[in-house]
Formats: sequence, structure tokens, C-alpha cells
Amino acid sequence: SAFAAREFHAVKYNCEVKLHFCPKFEEQQRRLGSTGGSEDILMDALWEMTRLIPKRRVATGCPLFMTESIEDNDDTSTDETPNAPIIPKRLWAALVSHSSISPDLVWGDASKAMIRSLANNLASFPLKTTGFSSFKEEFVTAGGIFLKEVQLTNMESKIRPGLFMAGEVLDVDGVTGGFNFMGCWSTGFVAGGSAAEFCSIVNSP
Repeated sequence: SAFAAREFHAVKYNCEVKLHFCPKFEEQQRRLGSTGGSEDILMDALWEMTRLIPKRRVATGCPLFMTESIEDNDDTSTDETPNAPIIPKRLWAALVSHSSISPDLVWGDASKAMIRSLANNLASFPLKTTGFSSFKEEFVTAGGIFLKEVQLTNMESKIRPGLFMAGEVLDVDGVTGGFNFMGCWSTGFVAGGSAAEFCSIVNSP
């Protein structure tokens, strides 16, 4: 994970991680006035389903929806679709099963203990990691030359003038989605142009 690569390495990729499947939904509910921990907020939202859709099977699909767009920091784009279930259907069915809820159980017959178990798995799903995949399956690696040692306007080393760097040689790793490609292309473009300019100055009469 680009979010905790060094932490995973420090424990030799052998640890337990907790996944929160719907942090944006929790954020939305807090803005709407919900309080308490992550599990409590999800518990309240799920328990309401026992009243709203008592005859619907719990495993049918996620009944929780984003009712508003979540804006990014630039206030121009969204990364959640309003009025869409927050959990995909197959993943929801797996989470329901993992919560020891029968696939035929309807919301109206669900106990608080069952709903609490489901809320807990949504907010803090435990996963045991024991290693990592093969090198061929990796998207990007953490580590490299520290950015504080690089002049980012031209990608030249602050320690060794005339040395220009780009891409994965730098200590930069982003999330999946093209960000690492873009980083390589952008820094490569700047480093290449800067290196050419440096050479033209050095070799000028």
C-alpha cells in the first residue's frame, strides 16, 4: 500500500490491518449530525433498516447510500456518486456472510447483535497479512533519493550539480490510478529538458 509501505516493511509484512469500507459515508453522517465512533454511526444507520425495509433480505444488497457528493480539496470534483450504494453487491454479500447472518434473513428479524457485527465489519474489517506479492505484480516501490536533496524546479541534485533524476529513482510513491505514471512522465520531461540545458551551457564556447 502506498499509504503504509514503510510501516509494512518494518513489521516484515506480517501484521493485522483493519479496513474501513465506508469512511465517506461516515463523514456524510457526521455532517448530518451523527455522533459516536465509526461502528456506532454505522450501527445506527443499519438498525434503521429494520424499520424502513423489514421484509427485505439483509444479503440482497447494501441499503446505505451517499445522499450527497463528497468534494475534493479543490472544491471542483467528486469521487462518490450520489444515491449509489456505498458497498458493491458481491462485497456486501460477503460481509453479511462474514457477520454470521443467514442469506435468507430479513431486516425485520435481525437482532441488534447481528447488526452490530455487520457494522463492526464495515468499520473495522480485520485482515491478516503474511507477505507481499511477487515483484512482477508491484506497481511502484517506496524509497529512493529524498526529495529534499532535489531541486524540484529542474530535478537537479542539490548534492551533485549536473545530476538530474526522475521517476522511481525518487522517494515518491502514489496510489494506483495513473499517478505514478504521471509522476514519472512529468519528472522525466523536466529532468530531460534541464539536463539538455545544462549540457548546452557547459559545452558552450
